[in-house]
Amino acid sequence: MKNDFLNTLINKAQQEESPKVYVSDKVIAILTADERRLGWFWNKPMMWIAALSSALAVPSAVLAFILNNIWVGPLYEISKVISWVM
Repeated sequence: MKNDFLNTLINKAQQEESPKVYVSDKVIAILTADERRLGWFWNKPMMWIAALSSALAVPSAVLAFILNNIWVGPLYEISKVISWVM
């Protein structure tokens, strides 16, 4: 009895046809509408923040390298003298 019911369901499922729906045009329309709605480069503040931080990172790294060499120079000279005395 269970097999008959199952076979009936299987036959009905095989006879059923799926509806033909084309969604690609709708999806493309939605994506282009979102693109127009988001705007251009000026409406993206996170992009500006990233650009500003990367623009400030390079000079600050160069400045840190220069200051490190200036401040470590005298200590290096003192350590050379101490090691020569020892």
